[in-house]
Amino acid sequence: MYFTARQLEMLTHLHAVLQEHGEAPTLEELAGHFGFSKVTALQHLRALEKKGALSRPRYQHRSIELHWQPSKAQRDRRLPIAGRLGAGGRLDYVARPADFDPQELIPTERHGHVIKVVGPHLAADGFPDGALLIIEPRGKPHPGELVLATLNDGTTVVRRLERGAIDDALVPLSGAAPDRSNVVPARRAKLLGIVKAQVVRYGE
Repeated sequence: MYFTARQLEMLTHLHAVLQEHGEAPTLEELAGHFGFSKVTALQHLRALEKKGALSRPRYQHRSIELHWQPSKAQRDRRLPIAGRLGAGGRLDYVARPADFDPQELIPTERHGHVIKVVGPHLAADGFPDGALLIIEPRGKPHPGELVLATLNDGTTVVRRLERGAIDDALVPLSGAAPDRSNVVPARRAKLLGIVKAQVVRYGE
């Protein structure tokens, strides 16, 4: 059965809450989690009920019964953001961790893809050998965003887009004060996409 992206998010959240707490969230809690009104939350629940993914026995508190199960690939992918590492090396653990879903890094709705860095040539820019760059193929980056671009000489680089009064520029990332002589006008490069995140694995 087909579910929209929002419906899958709601089903996955309901499954996680039921697994962790043994009872379903209230309509108000569901609306608060997704940031929309209780009316909108109710509309989503009714749509899922029509599809047979859940049922809602009447006049019962926290009465949502889920008939849907996530696929094996969807399970256990969320991790708790358990603490904050601040200035001075202070590590504070939080009592109620928020959830981090690695899937949020991947812009699948825009046909995102991954580029693997091979070799140490981008290490000075913060992208070591083996790093995976998650790319969103958006043609119009915002100032300050990192872009993957091919220069006129055929080399592909990661640069920061800097808005200029006359022309946008691609600025090197290396060092606290990048070499301004190596700045390239954005119009002289082919923008391949926006670097949304990188994944680096340490050790075996």
